[in-house]
Amino acid sequence: SAGGGGGGGGANVPGAGVSLNIEEKVVASLGRDGGVQSLEVKGDLQLLVSDPSAGKLTAAVSFGDNPGFQFKTHPNINKQLFAEQSVLGLKDASRSFPPGNALGVLKWRLQTTDATMVPITVNCWPSQAADGTCEVSMEYELVREVMELGNVTMTIPFPPGCAAPKVECEVGEATYSARNNALVWSIPLINKSNGSGTLEFSVPGVDSSALFPIAVDFTSTKTFCEMEVGDVINLDTQQTIRYSASTHVAIESYTIV
Repeated sequence: SAGGGGGGGGANVPGAGVSLNIEEKVVASLGRDGGVQSLEVKGDLQLLVSDPSAGKLTAAVSFGDNPGFQFKTHPNINKQLFAEQSVLGLKDASRSFPPGNALGVLKWRLQTTDATMVPITVNCWPSQAADGTCEVSMEYELVREVMELGNVTMTIPFPPGCAAPKVECEVGEATYSARNNALVWSIPLINKSNGSGTLEFSVPGVDSSALFPIAVDFTSTKTFCEMEVGDVINLDTQQTIRYSASTHVAIESYTIV
């Protein structure tokens, strides 16, 4: 949890005059046999002042090891202060952050094919039986164990008009929708305790290449960029300001191709 009477993850602090919201958007393309074709993460930190008396402030941010990330501060933010001390404050320290307007004070971006940076991989092992039945074993693996993934779904497309698959699922549940021509594997939470799991299904008369791309979706309160907001200081009083903090990772596209 953050300092200064604030909170991390999704803490709502009653009476907080400042809120800091971290959001990341993710686009990833992974190979069905493993390997990362591309991973792009775009993040930003939004600062919102709701109490006008708390507008003159600085916010400290601590960072972990973030190889490959590029950071940019808003033009009104003191670049030198951020570069030297990881503190976010206005260039003109006599000015206040405008109340009621969320300001994107910091942005970051990662573009990589580094397989250790993706949170989850999905490997597929298809085989064709003599009678033409397509048999598939799918296995997910949690790569970044520091991230807990919630509301995980893996959606496997099926050709229109095919028979419903026979399914065996060791983690979560798998449901087939004939209307959507898709098999959806749902797992409420993936963390170190269930860091890998398999799904097996078979369907007659379907070529395995028709079962791609698989779309993966999940939520996480742990960002790709290792960062945490520390003390927020009121420059008029030199006291710490109570603040609320939230963190959100949004999957724009995460496909196994």
